[in-house]
Amino acid sequence: MRFCDLSSFYSDHGGGVRTYHRHKLEWFARHPEHRYVLVVPGERPSRQRLAGGTIVRVRGVPVTPAGTYRQIVDLGAVRRVLREGFDVVESGSPYLDGWLALAAARGTSARVTAFCHADVPDAYVAPAVARLPRPLAAGMIEGARRYLHALYGRLDAVCVASRYMERKLRSYGVTNLLRTPLGVDPHRFHPDRRHRLVRRDLGAADGDRLVLFVGRFHPEKELGPVLDAVRRLDGRPHLRFALVGGGPQAAEVRAVLSSCRSAKLLDYVSDPERVADFYAAADLYLAPGPHETFGLAVLEALASGLPVVAVDHGAAGEIVTEAGAGTLFRRGDGADLAARIVELLDADLGLLSRRARRIAERSYTWDHAFSRQVAACAGLCGLAAPEPRPAPRRAGVFEDRRSA
Repeated sequence: MRFCDLSSFYSDHGGGVRTYHRHKLEWFARHPEHRYVLVVPGERPSRQRLAGGTIVRVRGVPVTPAGTYRQIVDLGAVRRVLREGFDVVESGSPYLDGWLALAAARGTSARVTAFCHADVPDAYVAPAVARLPRPLAAGMIEGARRYLHALYGRLDAVCVASRYMERKLRSYGVTNLLRTPLGVDPHRFHPDRRHRLVRRDLGAADGDRLVLFVGRFHPEKELGPVLDAVRRLDGRPHLRFALVGGGPQAAEVRAVLSSCRSAKLLDYVSDPERVADFYAAADLYLAPGPHETFGLAVLEALASGLPVVAVDHGAAGEIVTEAGAGTLFRRGDGADLAARIVELLDADLGLLSRRARRIAERSYTWDHAFSRQVAACAGLCGLAAPEPRPAPRRAGVFEDRRSA
């Protein structure tokens, strides 16, 4: 089959969407019976052939001050790519990308789909209008929901990674849904990476229990309960916290943690190997974000053998509950989060760790994820998934075959 993804959520600077596409390229490198092209925004047009497919950069305008994210705007360039012939076109952003995909695919036989990577009405619109009069704010949130219904209703299918997003989009009237959970690299994220020197870097000595959060310091992550729980548990013997990340709330997080002896704050880390070391070094992971559409960080923590305390809203707790490898806390309640941390640390961490690792290995590798996705797309196109062909010699996914 022939696949083309169009994603303005892709950034060379990191993020969950880049992780998704990087592993997708790796999967297609192992499955040469398929063809894969990824269209992303850039400063200037380029075409880069890799082991797993081709990355085509088309003109994009900056949408963040530092230019780390851009929006694809060149319809002509996208149309020229799609004229190469594809079975499935997937848009990764619910803003302009979906409309570009629909317009560019007109006149082709491609099925046009989307992958819902973001809970736009509640994660982005609701906080932005929170200070407006309630009727006006409610109307704008409802407008965002109707917008998604209007866009997604024009597509052949919408992929969602969790039951939570499946229920949410159905509540907006979107019914053309395919649930295709994401995955994790079980070799990179592994309990065997645990090392006392990394624990020391995170502020934990021998005999300490280390509680970890890795992610953006951003309002959508709702870090308030985490900071409250750290304050409540500060001074408890042999309990340490490490928060790793950066973002618009970094100064606020730093100010709160400056008075907590048991907490350590580390800046954003871009090296995935270093992040994997952090997971393996910890004893417990916190997932406070109520707007997760899947929770890649949660799955990385589970694969690393970490029990998880997740918020009881959004998709973060789905796999935790399925695995029996953690517990949930009430959204917005720091006291409840503190109680759940203590409860879990007093439980059989060895048993919970084995459950966490087992669920990741058995059901949520990237191979599972993209095999499911390709099978779903084959069904959408009325095709049988082709028999796998042997992959060529092993090559790094970002090994250039040709650049232009």
